[in-house]
Amino acid sequence: MHSSILFLGLATAFAPLSNAHTVFSTLFVNDKSQGDGTCIRMSKEGNVSTHPIAGGLANEDMACGRDGQEAVAFTCPAPAGAKLTMEFRMWADASQPGSIDPSHLGPMAVYLKPVSDIKSDPAAGPGWFKIWDEGYDPAAKKWATEKLIANNGLLSINLPSALATGYYLARHEIITLQNVTNDKVDAQFYVGCAQLFIQGTAASDSTIPADKQVSIPGHIDAADPGLFFNVYTEDATKYTVVGPDVFFPTSPAATNNNKQTSSNQAQQQQQQQTEGLIPKNCLLKNANWCGTEVPAYTDEAACWTSAENCWKQLDECYHTAPPTGSKGCKIWEEEKCAVIQKSCESSSFPGPSNKGEKLGGDKVDAPIPGGGKLPAAVNAGAAAGDGQEQGQGQGQGGGGGGEVAATPTSAAAAAAATQTKTPVTSRCKNRRRDRRQRRRMN
Repeated sequence: MHSSILFLGLATAFAPLSNAHTVFSTLFVNDKSQGDGTCIRMSKEGNVSTHPIAGGLANEDMACGRDGQEAVAFTCPAPAGAKLTMEFRMWADASQPGSIDPSHLGPMAVYLKPVSDIKSDPAAGPGWFKIWDEGYDPAAKKWATEKLIANNGLLSINLPSALATGYYLARHEIITLQNVTNDKVDAQFYVGCAQLFIQGTAASDSTIPADKQVSIPGHIDAADPGLFFNVYTEDATKYTVVGPDVFFPTSPAATNNNKQTSSNQAQQQQQQQTEGLIPKNCLLKNANWCGTEVPAYTDEAACWTSAENCWKQLDECYHTAPPTGSKGCKIWEEEKCAVIQKSCESSSFPGPSNKGEKLGGDKVDAPIPGGGKLPAAVNAGAAAGDGQEQGQGQGQGGGGGGEVAATPTSAAAAAAATQTKTPVTSRCKNRRRDRRQRRRMN
């Protein structure tokens, strides 16, 4: 029996937990939300999704966090030089406000890593380079984390303009020092990654200079004084951010490439994203899942087949929903599957009645904190200038499936419709009974 109680269990598995830590929840590209959890690698476990990395500096989780070695289904497109905004939350699903506890003082940084295969290339290992960092700002008299809080948990950064077209991982790194004392209690690391396809301007054979690349883990010396800085007793203006220097290529000369010609410029323009695109027939998106239209029906047998297809898609939605939530799954259940099942039970044909309609709208994702205005890029000067190295110190749309990019249609829905274990009518009636039981329990 396929029970709707299972859906309730999956939905509540990500119940909000108060722990005052933080998680990267939402990516914006040029001020357009990609949807909560979309394109972001994060822990699948809601109770630890906001926790710092455990296991020390050598842990592979230092690259993209817990479960960060595993790719997600969607990869967000962005042009070189685009403004990325990362939203951070204390509660992954935004059930309560807050980005990170004010006691969590420390530096922040953003890294990039080009990869050939976004689905299989490891996040951990060589190839990373840092494009921005900040420790303590003496002018503002604030740590980077304090400025993050002041911006409602939103960090905006411009991508370098001289990048080759391809797939990238964009990694944030927050290091908090509130527990560091003279006893040298460890600093806390909060990291996460977004999957990007960057339409670049540099030659297709451009690479990041070897001396600008680092391996993660391994990019930070365990004995670095910046990891043992006492934020309560030491002069914050003396703090030096840990890790490599910033490398921000703004001209082709900054990368190792052959002479730029009209031929390879054209080649750059011809390279297109083929992996991780949101399906063109997506009706509703929840993080890295999309619901697609069910088969049309004109009689009872075909109606129950369509209902089963819908429920199978719903199974996958709840199963893959990250800690940012499953609002989209609930909408799919109520506005698609339940409607079809009611049609079958009342012999109301043909259908589905809402065929091809986009669902969810702005009900899937949490509102942008602070009234919806995104901050300016913290490195706007670097992006506009000609500098290539600094010293230390258009998107896919939101959850409603509104503006989506084309990709080959998945065969998952068709395959689901052909799988039979017990009579479809019986399973759908069981679901109806289970929903009644759930209402009585609530």
